[in-house]
Amino acid sequence: MNICIVDDDRYVVEKIVEGMEWKRWEIEGVFTAYNIKQAKEILSTMEIDILLSDIEMPQGSGLELLKWVREQKLPVECIYLSSYAHFAYAQKALELHSKAYLLKPVSNKELASVLDDLVSQMKLEKGAAGEDRQRAKERYWKNILLGKELDETSAKENKNIAEGYGDNESVVLSLLRIFHGIKHKKIQDAAVFYLTLRHIAEAFMHRKGMPLDVMFQYSDDCFMIVLKGCKQENEQLKCDFRELLSCIEEEASASACIYIGICTRPMNRREQLVLLFEMMREGVPWEDGILLLEEWTGKNAVYNPPDFAIWEHRMMYSQDIEGVLSEITDYVDKTCKSGAVNTRVFSSFKADLQQMVFHYMMENGIALNQIFEAGEFDFYCDKASLTSCDMKEFVNILFKKLKAVLKVENIEENVVEQIIRYIDDNLAGDLSRANLASRVYISEDYLSKKFAIHTGMSIPNYVSKKRMERACDYFKNTMYSVSEVAMLVGYSNFSYFSKTFRDYAGCTPNEYKSRNSKSNITKI
Repeated sequence: MNICIVDDDRYVVEKIVEGMEWKRWEIEGVFTAYNIKQAKEILSTMEIDILLSDIEMPQGSGLELLKWVREQKLPVECIYLSSYAHFAYAQKALELHSKAYLLKPVSNKELASVLDDLVSQMKLEKGAAGEDRQRAKERYWKNILLGKELDETSAKENKNIAEGYGDNESVVLSLLRIFHGIKHKKIQDAAVFYLTLRHIAEAFMHRKGMPLDVMFQYSDDCFMIVLKGCKQENEQLKCDFRELLSCIEEEASASACIYIGICTRPMNRREQLVLLFEMMREGVPWEDGILLLEEWTGKNAVYNPPDFAIWEHRMMYSQDIEGVLSEITDYVDKTCKSGAVNTRVFSSFKADLQQMVFHYMMENGIALNQIFEAGEFDFYCDKASLTSCDMKEFVNILFKKLKAVLKVENIEENVVEQIIRYIDDNLAGDLSRANLASRVYISEDYLSKKFAIHTGMSIPNYVSKKRMERACDYFKNTMYSVSEVAMLVGYSNFSYFSKTFRDYAGCTPNEYKSRNSKSNITKI
């Protein structure tokens, strides 16, 4: 169950979000909006069950919002909050079938009591079990996987769901695995992320005409997808799921891969589910992020290590970083194409690789924080076991950064000069430390240290100085307006540009322009 809280007073919203024990009502997603427009966007894209809304807000009233909800025929129950005990408000709220009308400030105890009654009523309307058929299907598949002995009520529910599939109904089971690249600050943020993810996937499969029966979050990083009456051949399934993974990466900025089972019948569904979860734990998808149970050959693969000693010798005495990188990438490719790979093989290879690289770094006096930001190495290292593409990305980034820091140590002026040239050529662009450091594959702190040693200035101060010098040049030699010059030297905030320029030149941009522009000199 999901709830959307709408109020233009952020303090009220935060007090409600943090003050209620949402698990008490089995509320998984707590969404917040501060005006009617934001609320409509959430209600249009998410499955909201309860709307908790203020009435009087600057950009539209809560009554108008509920009227829109009723016109859209959205299955949403509403509770109103208001600072005003107006009879007209209460009357209109009743006309729109609002479930409650509470006066601010409302206590947590009072709101909890209303939610108790409302959620109980909603559960009764959905059936004695208190959940709809989709939830019953989720339990059905979980019970099959776990092989649980069921009580009489659960056994009866399972039987009803099983009858809905039929003895001859073909069912394809798949597992969508998400890589946690972003640390969510709050639990409700994670809940919103996964609800959004599910919405993206369900909307995609609906557009593609895929026979989605049920999709639900099975664990922290895994969704289970059940396709009922699936007639797609394996190649078509892979093609559709590749598109889904691209869609997830683009719209949710998340890495994902999918493990596809085979068509199952009632007699062997548990067996197929067990194999599917085993493949997710041990299998390594190829670069497209797809792995089919029928094509999985790496279950019993054994690690056949390359000769790391030769690679390390070449790195140590010949500085052949590029050659070793190329051979490591070839090794990963050949291992994956042969099918002789699983997570155990990748874990062993990754451990040996790190040992070789760390030993080389120690011998050359290189610290890990010189090439990686805090947490960055762990991010790529953990992600490397997800797919063969992620493993190659880890290897490439590790060696590029290693090569870059060696270059800095040996000829630091060249690297700093490279950054200086980039700054001079891109004054209107992103000149943050993070962006500059990423261009030379070293950490922000390490680049800042080398830059300061070489130039005697910090990166932000150097960038600001160059931008002001370029602005002065524009004012002297062009007819650009002050706002145009601000944009040309990388300032979208006009007032901030004016303040910075005044600190640099001792006068405002307009004053400097009128004193120094060539057009004024010509007129005189």
